[in-house]
Amino acid sequence: MPDASSPPAAHHVYTVDDTPVAVTLHEPRPAADVPEALVQALWRDQRFDREALQTTDGTPVTIHDPGRINADSGPDFLDAHLQIGAMTWRGAVEIHTTSGDWFAHGHHEDARYNSVVLHVTLHADTWTGGLLREDQTVLPEFVLAPRLDRPLRRLLHQFLAEDDRELVCAPQWTRVPAVVRTAWIEQLANDRMAAKQRRLEARYQARPDLEQLLYERLFAGLGYAKNDDPMETLARRVPLATARAVEDPIDREALFFGVADLLPRPADLLESDRATADYAMDLRDRFRRLQASRAIGPMKRTQWTFFRLRPANFPPLRIAQGLAWLHRGALLHRDPVGTLMHAVQANDPVAALRKALHARPHAFWNTHLRLVKSTKEREPSLGRGRIDTLIVNAILPWLLVVADQRSQPELRAQAFDVLRALPAKTDRVVRVFKQLGTPPDAAYHAQGMHHLYRTYCRPGRCLSCTIGRHLLGE
Repeated sequence: MPDASSPPAAHHVYTVDDTPVAVTLHEPRPAADVPEALVQALWRDQRFDREALQTTDGTPVTIHDPGRINADSGPDFLDAHLQIGAMTWRGAVEIHTTSGDWFAHGHHEDARYNSVVLHVTLHADTWTGGLLREDQTVLPEFVLAPRLDRPLRRLLHQFLAEDDRELVCAPQWTRVPAVVRTAWIEQLANDRMAAKQRRLEARYQARPDLEQLLYERLFAGLGYAKNDDPMETLARRVPLATARAVEDPIDREALFFGVADLLPRPADLLESDRATADYAMDLRDRFRRLQASRAIGPMKRTQWTFFRLRPANFPPLRIAQGLAWLHRGALLHRDPVGTLMHAVQANDPVAALRKALHARPHAFWNTHLRLVKSTKEREPSLGRGRIDTLIVNAILPWLLVVADQRSQPELRAQAFDVLRALPAKTDRVVRVFKQLGTPPDAAYHAQGMHHLYRTYCRPGRCLSCTIGRHLLGE
């Protein structure tokens, strides 16, 4: 006999071979057999009543954007946009089956989780409403189970039996005329680039400096999705004018690695070779001298992600590659606006932009990915694929801002010409459409596919999609 604290049950009578059989279906018990991935999916898809939401202490909550799921270490969702009480927050959201998991997983001792603005738990327990961050601040919390849009057992069954097919319309994809698909993908490519431009324009309005804006976007682009925020933060902590004022390239490295809190401590160098240890300790000495004359607050080492990164993407090497753009004669050393505008107007703008973004870190990085250990000799410069990604995600949106700020519509057209001339990068989203028989002709179409997948396919907005409406219209 279930006690008063048991989950609610549903009672049904079925007939089997003319014999009545009573069946009682219970909701899953709290924390029992409910995967955390399901709770993440419920938050991602907003499968609950969002009206008059409140935290456990009764503070109103409005969800403007649940954020994007984080596939790496750290909080479950990043870049969420929420209003909690009178405050608007942009930060992380952490998901658990019960509140106690916050402590069980050690998040209360991990500074990376200080960015969490809301904790979402499926079920309440004795810890609910009493969570603290590492910095000892109180963490707002929301209990999901009472607001689910259907019984949890059904959501669990649906989650476990979910079709692996990427797109709902995949079986009917070829029934949509190619001209309809192409026109829609191209419109979405324009929408995606416009969204990138708007984000940059908002930052430009806050600080109208085209060179600093470019510098920040290039550093963020070097960080990929895993380290884009700390790379951009580093570029803001050490503004372009400050970086240029440090003329010695080794001093400049010392300043950046010191501010990034990535300089090894003596204990980190016990197993290092002599040359590496000497170089790292020299950087530490230089940073102490530079810091004395510059009031730049350092970041925290925990802001950087190394987990599940290819060694070539480790933050120290990426920072060194960014600093190479400040070498004499490189892109950010002097007049990057003029350099890029000249490149985009060249006979072969793609080649000219690739050349402008090429820069080689100094010799130490031929044999290092970090500051604690040497490796086999390798080419430390950015590869063509990464340069092309920087052109798409940083240079071209920035050029669109320049075109509008300087009233140069021809520059806007040239930027889109480059996007149509660049090859499409093959990634997980592009492969989805290639498998449907619609490979992208260029980076322009790949941008449209990303916007289609992320803005319409994943959220299930088929009724707002031209392809979905065409199929439904049939």
